[in-house]
Amino acid sequence: MAKDKKADKRLEYDWKIASIESKSDELCLEEQKAQQALENFSTIMMSSFKQLQAIDDDINRRSHRQDAYSETQQKQKYISELIFQQQEALKAEYKKGRLKLEAEREKLQKERDSLSWD
Repeated sequence: MAKDKKADKRLEYDWKIASIESKSDELCLEEQKAQQALENFSTIMMSSFKQLQAIDDDINRRSHRQDAYSETQQKQKYISELIFQQQEALKAEYKKGRLKLEAEREKLQKERDSLSWD
């Protein structure tokens, strides 16, 4: 039986494809960790703002002000928007990275599949 002359090259492509798939898996895990870190930060910040708002409300009640301006609410809204923007930017960057890896994997698969079976 004749040896397939391109078997070594196919194996090399298989290893490269497996490496890219591993990188893709690592990227997904990294994204999950980053998203979780942002969620944790958001939770802590919103809890802190609730505490500050309670203090503001107490101060306003003691000073008999009905519709006092709340700087805390404005800051909370600003931070919430920043966190949302960061989450969206993070998603976009990771998606770009995944698409790049996917394109590279598909290219390698096409090259491997185009090898003749001698």
